[in-house]
Amino acid sequence: MSVHIELSPFLRKYVSGYSPAEGLVIESGSGKTVRQIIDELRIPMEKVNSIMVNHMPSKISYVVKDGDTVGLIMALGGG
Repeated sequence: MSVHIELSPFLRKYVSGYSPAEGLVIESGSGKTVRQIIDELRIPMEKVNSIMVNHMPSKISYVVKDGDTVGLIMALGGG
């Protein structure tokens, strides 16, 4: 019942032990919403600008399934 988490570089500092090469595997992530996972990882919600599930745009209310890959992105503006 594991879920793979991928974090953009600016969010990685909130999750100790995060491996950029391997991401993070949450064994008990299936059945939770993306919001619950963000809260459990202690990532400030206001820092998450985009959510991807299995490389497709998703919503914070999405209920994660076994084997899903959840990408959390903090985008920076500039120009």
